[in-house]
Amino acid sequence: MKFDYNIHPDNSPRLFKQTCMQIEKAFPTAKKRDLLTDVDGTTIQSFEHNGKGIKVFDDYDVGAVFVESDIDLSHLFN
Repeated sequence: MKFDYNIHPDNSPRLFKQTCMQIEKAFPTAKKRDLLTDVDGTTIQSFEHNGKGIKVFDDYDVGAVFVESDIDLSHLFN
């Protein structure tokens, strides 16, 4: 099952970093992957926790900060 969370309806490096820190704090044993930067400036931070993935996007093509996850993160983003 896939979970999607819209964090902010516009780009925000500050909210992107804040969202990543929330995930790191909630899942301290998660493996943090290298930060990826797309040619359009989009940044993507990936985490893996117990074989499940979490991706945080500051997407300049879409124009939003959002999270795609295999884990229910509703307790973090209410």
